[in-house]
Amino acid sequence: MNLARAIERRLEGLLDGLAARMFTGALHPSELADRLVREADLAETVGEHGPVTANRYVLAVNPRHLPPEPDRRAVADGLAAVLEEVAADRGWRLEGPVTVDVVGDERVPAAAVRCAVDVVPGPRDAWAHLVGSGLHLPVVHNRALVGRSATCDVVVAEESVSRRHALLWRESGAVHLRDLGSANGTWVDGRPVTDVAPVEPGSVLTFGAVTLRLELR
Repeated sequence: MNLARAIERRLEGLLDGLAARMFTGALHPSELADRLVREADLAETVGEHGPVTANRYVLAVNPRHLPPEPDRRAVADGLAAVLEEVAADRGWRLEGPVTVDVVGDERVPAAAVRCAVDVVPGPRDAWAHLVGSGLHLPVVHNRALVGRSATCDVVVAEESVSRRHALLWRESGAVHLRDLGSANGTWVDGRPVTDVAPVEPGSVLTFGAVTLRLELR
């Protein structure tokens, strides 16, 4: 299935089939979603955690293509949900929740779309938790840095854990763990991590002397 059709089906599921009827003329919500994903591709940069992309999008279309405000908000929320899924599949880090606004602009030609993007840090829901050793640690960001340093995404404040110990992320429908050259090593279900290791829900992850179980949301 091509990307446009996959996005269209996801939107139709999110919006109970309403998406296909919301916009008048030649513009369809799947076109907005396709444009959104292309803009996210263009906005991708590589940071210390790996690939990161924008999480704030404003899509401008000609007002003749806009539905009423409540329906427009539903479409925008559906587009945001689609991009959250695409980000997890591509292994992108997002610094805040995806927000999408669809606005009217008379300067935009009929059936065209203009897009403005930005990175806006903000709170995100946890997609996983690391539980055990008296700890319950939410994993909020994709490509989450695990370590002793207070600057890490998941802080494990124990001396056997290196300041920047490991990287945990989702990509291509799976969860992965990479050791970052830690002093005392990383293990998945008792097996040492020498490069990138796959992680299953319920897997036991060991960072130095700290053992935690991965629980997906």
